[in-house]
Amino acid sequence: MAVSYGGQAVLEGVMMRGPSNWSVAVRKPDGEIAHVSRNIESPMKRHVLARLPVVRGIFALGESLTIGFRALAISANYAAQEEGDTDEVPKELSRGQLFFAFAVAIGFAIALFKVTPALLTNLLPIDRTGPFVIVEGLIRVTIFIVYLSLISLLPDLRRVFQYHAAEHKAINALEAGDELVPERVQRYSLIHPRCGTAFLLWVMVIAIFVFAFFGRPAWYWLITTRILLLPLIARSTRSRFRSARCRRSCASSGPTRTPASK
Repeated sequence: MAVSYGGQAVLEGVMMRGPSNWSVAVRKPDGEIAHVSRNIESPMKRHVLARLPVVRGIFALGESLTIGFRALAISANYAAQEEGDTDEVPKELSRGQLFFAFAVAIGFAIALFKVTPALLTNLLPIDRTGPFVIVEGLIRVTIFIVYLSLISLLPDLRRVFQYHAAEHKAINALEAGDELVPERVQRYSLIHPRCGTAFLLWVMVIAIFVFAFFGRPAWYWLITTRILLLPLIARSTRSRFRSARCRRSCASSGPTRTPASK
């Protein structure tokens, strides 16, 4: 079975993760590269219930978000360090800080990308289910694209997007069995089939078909279904991404492996 690798861009750096470990490398203000590694203590390895369908997807999403927040906190602490400062940088969020960041991020995402499109569409004079869920989906995708476009105007986040592309190149090179040096990695594509941004877009597309089964209920049931069905939709999307990984592994196991052009 092919080993699955993932990653995430952080402030002035990149986080990469495998099945049992994750690491983050950050460029400090003085140009030095700081490196932090941690083990992954997944509840899915310890508890049978956490490996059940749907439940597994919820735990996997929570685990990925937790690692992402921890990596961002590490990078932010290093980025805030003054040049020439030799003091030890605090590397981890406390449990309370992690829970607060998690709650704010999830709440913001649900409010902006789930509740807002549903309520906006509910205000329109659309009675049929098909047009309703399609318009809702288009509003959701539009909000997502506008959101990404606006935050990309911020210099610090534009820099994060550049590291995001570098992370794709590194994982493409790693999965192709190539040497991880800049000269080799630079030849690979900026695009990766398991990109987290692409995952979110696919969640929005698949949601259109799932929500079509529920028609146009009252506004409170409308919001409830959009929130409660999110784990199921995320799991379906994750299954599609796993299929993409399998096809990619089969394609790369042939006699030749050619780097994608930049």
